[in-house]
Amino acid sequence: MASEPISARARLLALALAALAGTGCAHGLRRFPLAEPMTEDPDRQPFAPAPESYFSGFYGDGADQILFRPIARFFAVDPAGEAVNVNALDEVPDSSWYENRLGARELSPDDVGRGACTEPPLDPGQPWSVVGAKPNGANPGFIIEGNDGKRYLLKFDSLTQPQRATAADVIGSRLYWAAGFNAPCNRVVYFDARTLVIGEGATAEDASGREVPLTQRHIDTVLSLAGTEPDGRYRAAASLYLPGKPLGPFRYEDTRRDDPNDVVEHDDRRELRGAKLMAAWLNHFDAREQNTLDIWITTEGDRGYVRHYYLDFGDTLGSMWGIDWMSQRLGHSHYLDFNWIARDFFTFGTQRRPWELRRLPPERGTVFGYFDAEHFDPAAWKPGYPNPAFLRMSERDGAWMARKLARLTRDDIAAAVREGRLSEPSWEAWLIDTLEQRRLRILTRYLSRVSPLDRPALAADAEGTTLCLDDPLILSGARLHALRTYHARAWDADRGVELTPPRARHRLARGAGSPPAGVCVVLPEVPAGPAGERPTYVIVDITAVTHDDPEPSPPPTRAHLYRLRDGGWRLVGLQHPEGADAPHL
Repeated sequence: MASEPISARARLLALALAALAGTGCAHGLRRFPLAEPMTEDPDRQPFAPAPESYFSGFYGDGADQILFRPIARFFAVDPAGEAVNVNALDEVPDSSWYENRLGARELSPDDVGRGACTEPPLDPGQPWSVVGAKPNGANPGFIIEGNDGKRYLLKFDSLTQPQRATAADVIGSRLYWAAGFNAPCNRVVYFDARTLVIGEGATAEDASGREVPLTQRHIDTVLSLAGTEPDGRYRAAASLYLPGKPLGPFRYEDTRRDDPNDVVEHDDRRELRGAKLMAAWLNHFDAREQNTLDIWITTEGDRGYVRHYYLDFGDTLGSMWGIDWMSQRLGHSHYLDFNWIARDFFTFGTQRRPWELRRLPPERGTVFGYFDAEHFDPAAWKPGYPNPAFLRMSERDGAWMARKLARLTRDDIAAAVREGRLSEPSWEAWLIDTLEQRRLRILTRYLSRVSPLDRPALAADAEGTTLCLDDPLILSGARLHALRTYHARAWDADRGVELTPPRARHRLARGAGSPPAGVCVVLPEVPAGPAGERPTYVIVDITAVTHDDPEPSPPPTRAHLYRLRDGGWRLVGLQHPEGADAPHL
């Protein structure tokens, strides 16, 4: 056991050095070592004993994030530094938190539609045993054991927004899963009241939160709040229980002190920072720690590791509250927003707020509320509670998440929306369009300040060795390849000289007859040094330019390579700097 925390600290040091190399330095060039970039974080090393469960109080966490921490941040010097868990290619390695599904491999629409679901769906023709019920509170529902022997949480729509919450929970889980996060298998189910039978020893939660024996009255109470479909059936979102032992939510800051694998402060994890854009895309304003879950995964005996999940997306896609002015501001303001309070104080309340003139669209307002693309500003979006990781998201963190979202296609989005099983085709079509428009707004904002070029690969052709990169803005359709050109510069970092500018050309997408989807650069000729010298260190900058874009071109993507003594090349690093200055050799 003593060796496990040491190896974790060594992993943190390696990642931190990679992150520092990725940021560059005003006083000189930070070189990447001649080594393969880390693609998997070994944070799933088995250990024992299992960590203690963590309870996150609803009101305690709310007071902490809304009131106490903003006050503490006001008086503290806390500049948001670079994310720590970034490898030499400016990517997040696979880990117990995140898996590179978009970009590292090709997802099909069927993959996105399936999400985390690998088992057959529930059969409503067989009885479901109700083992627990919560008839009170804002989210009444059941815990059931299905005819497959597995446990599910059944959640229902509100009477005021039919089909939205159940569809949102399913669609959100699919899109978060596709983007690389751990999410549960959520499905929309339809069933008859007779499908539900009271299980042996089943309990319900009474008005005071105590557990009492479950009765038919409790079941009837929950169903009375759910409403029915025209054919008399009930509609719910069935969330399959996750395998393993629940440990409570994860925090968006600090670490689990009793998990030796958890060595990176959570608000310094790029995937948690970048998740702000996922939340903004879907208007997941309730992105707080209570909607996450750590699971203890047993590997052998009493040893295992912790896996980290996102849960409960029922607030997304236009959740409405009982107070209309609160519904209007969701996504625009924190529940208690000191920034807006200060503006009101200094302007005597004369400054118009961006949500004040919004009106519910008559054709969709009762389902999707104020969710739209027209009023969506991804850079200004805010969750209900201030989120420590979201507050530390840098431009590079946002661009990383945007590059992931750029790889989702319209067909992928449509596949996720279809799993929401909306009864009106017009709702489904509108939601696909709106999600696509909101996604394009994210890409346009975050890939115009940081280069979008990524996924580098070396190849050999008739012209020599080429460095090829994808252009996510072309792949996503946000930019037309006919208006896109690329420029390259190269330097011999050992000799401190600029080389002849490499020739850049469009790269075709994978597959015969595919349109251009990126750039290839023919690597320059580099003079060979005397025998026994180390390989030559070469830097190549590639800049993408859109000719009809009124905004300045973003800075380049910077590739770090070694020219080996045998004449070959090795790519060792990739940067997305925020400035366009040449490297300091």
